[in-house]
Amino acid sequence: MVFGGLVITVRTARWIRRVAEDLLSRIASHEDVEEAETKFGLKVPADTDPECLEALMDSLRKLPPALVKECGLKSMRFKDMGPSKKYYPNHGVYSNGTLILNSRILDDPLLVYDSESGSAVNKFDQTFYHELGHGWDEVHGKDGKELSRKTEWTSLSGWSEEPKKGLKRLVIHEKGAPEMKGEWWFDPDSGFTRFYAKRNPWDDWADSFSYYVAGMKSFLPKNKIEYFDKRIGKHFSSQGEKK
Repeated sequence: MVFGGLVITVRTARWIRRVAEDLLSRIASHEDVEEAETKFGLKVPADTDPECLEALMDSLRKLPPALVKECGLKSMRFKDMGPSKKYYPNHGVYSNGTLILNSRILDDPLLVYDSESGSAVNKFDQTFYHELGHGWDEVHGKDGKELSRKTEWTSLSGWSEEPKKGLKRLVIHEKGAPEMKGEWWFDPDSGFTRFYAKRNPWDDWADSFSYYVAGMKSFLPKNKIEYFDKRIGKHFSSQGEKK
């Protein structure tokens, strides 16, 4: 190959292309990290895996920035927590404004489709929004009590810390994971987003939040839609678009 009298071998050309691609990737990653912090108030390590960062930014851009900021999430990173399980909670951990997501959820093929709204949510988005829900639940609770533990929420599914006649307790047996028992009892006639949400009122709250913000309202019972309309509906227009 000859450019302006300079002879470049095929091997050298490939090396130049790889260097250019790497440089462009670094620039894009830097811009994404900057956007996450300035627009959404979220600090992300500069050395975050590009694939993880791309998935994160794709999820963030689907949400109103003000909504994300009100979840109290200040920083996050990714960690390999093993193969993604359907029920066992190895997808993410939220604590005091910091979120750690399992990098393996990018390999999870799950895609849930809402035929009524035409919306769809993949495993990464659903997991990330679920953890944001835990943040909102914690930040907006008062008197040291999360929103999910207040009667206004627990009454929607009949949640009880003690066994009562007519209530059920969730027990999950998943291959390759420890047996999981729900911490609370619930009314089996209540509506839930999915099986996992029946563990306790805070996972019910976070999961309902995740489906609501993803536009998957047909997965929520009417009473929970009304609950979230009251609290976070201001962030969305009547068409379900972010403000």
